[in-house]
Amino acid sequence: MNKDQRCAPRGLYRLTGYDQYDYSDYYINDYTDVDQALQALKIRISTANATPSSLSDQYFIYNDKNECLYMGNHDQGVIKG
Repeated sequence: MNKDQRCAPRGLYRLTGYDQYDYSDYYINDYTDVDQALQALKIRISTANATPSSLSDQYFIYNDKNECLYMGNHDQGVIKG
């Protein structure tokens, strides 16, 4: 996924993930409300998907201006972008 693909469509918020094992970004979903995207991020970080948990996927919420609003991972929780 290149930098432009992280940008959400106009008026939406895009949740993406980053796999720390193969160093790749991936698309998850677009949401009409930032709170919906944030809830989806929180669900994803609630369970580690790697051992050690510090290698679990990282998640990001981008707006339609390609700004990262939030990031999160299992060990650190949600961090405002």
